[in-house]
Amino acid sequence: MLRYPRVHALKPPMPIRNLLRAPLVLGLALITIAATSLKRRRATGAASLPPAGRRDEGAQARADELTCLARHLLTAGEEEKSRIARALHDGLGSTLTAVNLDLFWIQQRLADQPAIASRLARAKEVLASTVEMKRRIIHELRPTVLDTLGLSAALESHADDFSQRNAVPVEVELPDETPALKDGAPIALFRICEEALINAARHAKATSIRISLRKEPAGIVLEIIDNGIGIDLNARGGVAPSIGLLSMRERAAAIGGALSVEREAARRGTVVRVILPAVDAKTSTP
Repeated sequence: MLRYPRVHALKPPMPIRNLLRAPLVLGLALITIAATSLKRRRATGAASLPPAGRRDEGAQARADELTCLARHLLTAGEEEKSRIARALHDGLGSTLTAVNLDLFWIQQRLADQPAIASRLARAKEVLASTVEMKRRIIHELRPTVLDTLGLSAALESHADDFSQRNAVPVEVELPDETPALKDGAPIALFRICEEALINAARHAKATSIRISLRKEPAGIVLEIIDNGIGIDLNARGGVAPSIGLLSMRERAAAIGGALSVEREAARRGTVVRVILPAVDAKTSTP
């Protein structure tokens, strides 16, 4: 008789709540600092404000604190996603496998009862859908191929999956071996590419996308180019960038890179480009 493996409670509410609270915490921090500064100005009056140089230093210090907070939240979020993905894989995966084996065992012994066998067949189909859903959730939380085969393979796999789900051709130009990258850079570049693809399909209405990863004298360059309606951040008239663009910029800055988003010069479309300084292969992350 098959026995289901004992599965310990995953206790997901706290990690999930932390993930959901991350943008809220950042927003509250921004609001609190801005409100505190405004109250001080109103209470003390302009005449009692510190000299301009000191005010600039204070503003810069607060901006640096917010930047550190944003980067910490991004890092903490990725760590929580990895932990939840491992828990789902180790706990739920073995349970679903045991259920599938039991259903197969029962189905083999009900060949002479078509009605029950038919219901079991439908149950197995539902179980297969559940297994696929679990696989997709784990992939979205933490792409396994990124840790096992590297960034190039992860980008190619995600491009294929994205193209199939959104019916948008995605061309890739990737090296066979991922260039040397500092710790934390592979997941940051993967998330930037992930966000850029979503923006291209959902907002830019692109019908063609190209991803390239290459090493240049300036460093490691990741580019995502689409043929959509285009974007020009310099012509947004002071409108604040979206959360997606902010997260991409913070992810790039957190690993010592620079991100640019601009209209494609030769035709309609958008170019998302990340440039990372080259690192020593001995200290890189595979």
